[in-house]
Amino acid sequence: MLHALFEKIYVEERTLEDPETQRILNRAGCIKPEVISHYKDVFDKKQEVSASGRSLILARNPGRHLYEGAPVCQSFGNEHFYYSPGVMNCIYDCEYCFLKGMYPGKDICIFTDIEETFSELDELEKSFPVYVCASYNTDLTALEDLTGYVDKWCRRAYEHENFSVEIRSKCSRTDIYAKLPVSDRAIFAFTLSPDEIIGRFEKGAPRLEGRLRAVTAAMEAGFPVRICFDPMIYVRNWRELYSSMIAKAVCSIDLSLVKDISIGTFRISEQYLKNMRKKMPDSEIAQYPYISEAGYYQYPGVVRTAMEDHIRDEILNVCSEARVFNWR
Repeated sequence: MLHALFEKIYVEERTLEDPETQRILNRAGCIKPEVISHYKDVFDKKQEVSASGRSLILARNPGRHLYEGAPVCQSFGNEHFYYSPGVMNCIYDCEYCFLKGMYPGKDICIFTDIEETFSELDELEKSFPVYVCASYNTDLTALEDLTGYVDKWCRRAYEHENFSVEIRSKCSRTDIYAKLPVSDRAIFAFTLSPDEIIGRFEKGAPRLEGRLRAVTAAMEAGFPVRICFDPMIYVRNWRELYSSMIAKAVCSIDLSLVKDISIGTFRISEQYLKNMRKKMPDSEIAQYPYISEAGYYQYPGVVRTAMEDHIRDEILNVCSEARVFNWR
């Protein structure tokens, strides 16, 4: 059962009888969740990083449902770029993830009032085309059996010509794409990393081979696919690792059929990194001597330029017509 992912399941009292809440509880096989007054009573409590337990919280979003995209995120040429915090936190435990600096613990909060998000979108779409990253604060595909939100976002893109959505994931499942409504406005973006980086820094996330199978499944179903070599992580043998990753990727994927490719080295806001350094004093990534530029920590210019130029050259050597975006 899906509730095996969680030690406890909490539900805000005000949302307990909502149909969406009941649907998710049924999917989780949970009959008697623990009722709370507000999701922050649980979600905002600090937890030990080493703790294995994780709770699920179902709640209503008390604030905005859409936010303008952050400067460190790529808009891919979309003028009106937003993200949705419909689910907060991720089942994967990547050491470099900004969520570690953003949230106090590992609990996952699902806002069940997704229709309110769509209502906000309705208003925006009256004025301009809207591009939304729906999995900015989580991995929606990995939670699809629980939420069904990937289907909801894809269905909305299928039905609304003035709206497009990106669903980014590291999930290796291949079974869902043939079941989803297909349109060129529902973009599946896959973050690819070398296996050594996955093993060292992406705890719980699928290996490269599994992600490549998921890319193929999404493409075969007819969805536009974005490949993300982002964030690149600096290690001593980074050049060898990322070259090997590109070679494996092109054996599985025809890059000429990919919508576009995103590249970028690790970067993070100053405050998030400060929080991560307090929580993870022994972390190789958190404790790296980054430089600060415009409020963001990142690798020194010579490092990030070498890494990003290298992977761009590797891509273009294989597929000269590839459309490559760099976050800088």
